[in-house]
Amino acid sequence: MNSVCLAVPLAFAALGGLYSERSGVLNIALEGMLLTGAFTSAAATFYTGNPWLGILASLITGGLVGLLHAVLCVTLRVDQLVSVLAINLVEAGLTSFLARLVFSGSSTQ
Repeated sequence: MNSVCLAVPLAFAALGGLYSERSGVLNIALEGMLLTGAFTSAAATFYTGNPWLGILASLITGGLVGLLHAVLCVTLRVDQLVSVLAINLVEAGLTSFLARLVFSGSSTQ
């Protein structure tokens, strides 16, 4: 596969990080958001057979992870760095575990 095609999701995440930093929010949980969105999209498409529902599920899940970061930082006054590190660690482990569970152990690492 072309390396430019592989770089597009990372470029979008970097652009999201740029906007976050410009607004004063430390958000390095973009990798966790990407993992969560990718898993949710794959699982929803796998079960429904409709890729548009997969994309919608991915958008909703990414928004919920962002909302989790906002609630942790604004409402519960958690440090932004601690919040994003926790989100990244949880999402990395959770998506790997759920991928093995949902796709019968076909997850690659």
